[in-house]
Amino acid sequence: MTIGEWTAVIGLVLAMLTAVYSSMRFMVKSIMRELTPNSGKSLKDQVSRIEQRLDQLILEMAFQSKKD
Repeated sequence: MTIGEWTAVIGLVLAMLTAVYSSMRFMVKSIMRELTPNSGKSLKDQVSRIEQRLDQLILEMAFQSKKD
């Protein structure tokens, strides 16, 4: 292979690695956006609300069973 062909191969490999890196970075940012709290719209916020409601229901059920 000539120097020009090697240069083209190396350029292709670099371009592919850059594309993979960019797509991985985009995916990680998207996932992290869902896992960090952001005023109620993220998955983390929804899970936190469900946990609070569940804790409140458990407390109410415990008080109900003590009254009976």
